[in-house]
Amino acid sequence: MRKIALAASIIASLGILGACSQGDSNDMKDMDHSSMKMEGMDHSSKDMKDMDHDKMKGHESHSNVASLNNSTGVNEVKVPAELKRNNKDEVVYTVRAQKGKTEIFDGVQTNTYGYNGSFLGPMIRLEKGETVKIRTINELDEDTTFHWHGLEVSGEKDGGPQSILKPGEENTFEFKVNQEAATLWFHPHPHGKAAEQVYNGLAGLVYIEDNHSKSLGLPNDYGKNDFPLIFQDRTFDDKKQLNYSAAMNTDETIGDTLLINGTLNPKLTVNKEKVRLRLLNGSNARNYTFKLSSGNSFLQIATDGGFLNEPVSLIEITLTPSERAEIVVDFSKIKEVNDLALINEDGSVLLPFVVTDQSGKTSMVPKKLNDLSLEDKEMDLPVTKKVELFGMMDMVTINGKKFDPERIDFTQKQGVTEVWEIYNKPDMMGGMIHPFHIHGAQFKVLSRDEKKPPENEQGWKDSISVKPDETVKIAVQFKHKGIFMFHCHILEHEDNGMMGQIKVE
Repeated sequence: MRKIALAASIIASLGILGACSQGDSNDMKDMDHSSMKMEGMDHSSKDMKDMDHDKMKGHESHSNVASLNNSTGVNEVKVPAELKRNNKDEVVYTVRAQKGKTEIFDGVQTNTYGYNGSFLGPMIRLEKGETVKIRTINELDEDTTFHWHGLEVSGEKDGGPQSILKPGEENTFEFKVNQEAATLWFHPHPHGKAAEQVYNGLAGLVYIEDNHSKSLGLPNDYGKNDFPLIFQDRTFDDKKQLNYSAAMNTDETIGDTLLINGTLNPKLTVNKEKVRLRLLNGSNARNYTFKLSSGNSFLQIATDGGFLNEPVSLIEITLTPSERAEIVVDFSKIKEVNDLALINEDGSVLLPFVVTDQSGKTSMVPKKLNDLSLEDKEMDLPVTKKVELFGMMDMVTINGKKFDPERIDFTQKQGVTEVWEIYNKPDMMGGMIHPFHIHGAQFKVLSRDEKKPPENEQGWKDSISVKPDETVKIAVQFKHKGIFMFHCHILEHEDNGMMGQIKVE
């Protein structure tokens, strides 16, 4: 009875949410966050009985997240192979979703998923201005999709949950690369199965390059002074297997073991030079606050979708699931390199560094990297889309609704910039950070709680961290037509329906 009473009080306190229709400006004028109503919740006694303390552990853990085991630094971090082009005449890549076995622990074969291999995937390099063909093949024994996270393509090529490939099926699509240099990634997006498939290993990288990025003199020797680092926390069972059904938490799946590029107990050997680290939070739900154990600063040079205007000096940087940041660490300027490591906010050792005596290559970080600005007309635009993130466990919603593949939540015109307002409504337990992602577009952050965003968020973004009771405004323009998803990138929330659809016409 005590559990039922507690659950009932929590649900009673969840507040009220209102539903958005198509997001037209006339509908938005009288829309107030406080008037929104939560829908689709069954308050029957059966539901109350099922909602016990065990199911609520995930929500509570957002304010008290279990620490990761420290990396012992015994294994050099693996660098994803660069995927080779199929031929010289056409830009054609083949990407296969596969099952396999991987020796993550010495002498143990762990069942895993991967792209073009047993675990994780390759790096795909694209050049701005070129036309690309990508052939995708599903060699799994379950449905999947290939979602190109951060890539500006039409809805039919984006790889959302509408674009299911059944086992044995394949698809080839073509697009022109019109984005500036950036670090993107790809992963599966089948509704209800995305979290498990990513957890089992489906994730890969996309690099976009352009003439400007090549002219900057930044560290760009792949695997030598330019390293992608995919951070993922996992829990292994007593047989050293990735047992998602056992590890899964309805609210968030948090692991105790860190893998970087699929490497257990990783270390990174670097020379005394400037080193570029492309950080990707590829975890299902965990947030990371990265900093150097020595307390030294580093420079952030890029966000999700491209370079910042100027490098930003930081002591630490927080990334929520799916966010990326490119940073440059000058190892020639760090005097005490013994026990040097990239650590998490709580002091957990994520990635020990081994700094050699070699000086390495000469590179630079220019004072000017990009020319991205917020135009007055963008700042003066009215809010035409309101998004309210709310709930916990399997009761997460956007604007009071769960995902319905037959429903279009918003519409927007191709090439027209609109201002979206994203609000994270807290509940009686305080709520949690929700990383909000929009498919098919890169956006500009206009404000956080009506204040100018921090310098390191003043670049192109496709995912944005929204704290409880925080309001973030963004300027969004879609360059391509189609139906695109917007959702929380805590993968369990996504699978539980914290997702909507926008039709761009």
